[in-house]
Amino acid sequence: MEEAFYTTDRVLTVSFHKYGNFFPGTGSINDTGIKRGSNYSINFPLEDGIDDKSFQFVFQTLINEVIKSYQPDTIVLQCGADSLTGDRLGSFNLTIKGHGKCVKFVKEFGLPLMILGGGGYTIHNVARCWTYETALCVGIDLPDRIPYTE
Repeated sequence: MEEAFYTTDRVLTVSFHKYGNFFPGTGSINDTGIKRGSNYSINFPLEDGIDDKSFQFVFQTLINEVIKSYQPDTIVLQCGADSLTGDRLGSFNLTIKGHGKCVKFVKEFGLPLMILGGGGYTIHNVARCWTYETALCVGIDLPDRIPYTE
């Protein structure tokens, strides 16, 4: 998403992602936008193994400051499930509930919010994560058990 808005100040992008040299080779902390978009892209590379507590601290601290400074009219939040524990390609250790706490945090700003799916390479984790986060967005409490069906 960052590349689509790399030259404009009308959209500020914030990305939390794996640190290091990997495909597609973007997302350096130094990638901040160009032309009118200079300083309107924020990349926050993360080390392998980050857990709920550490991620929530980083996410909430940065997003809170971004909201105060940029004062967006709308937020588009892409929720990449490749950050969950057990993802076949990801290397983070977030739980679905920990991931969801970030969605809930953003929702509490009361701004118009669009939630998008994102990466995720362990399909049952992706389905569970997006179901849980959709439920958070519409105010439904889901039971921890999957109901029995035939």
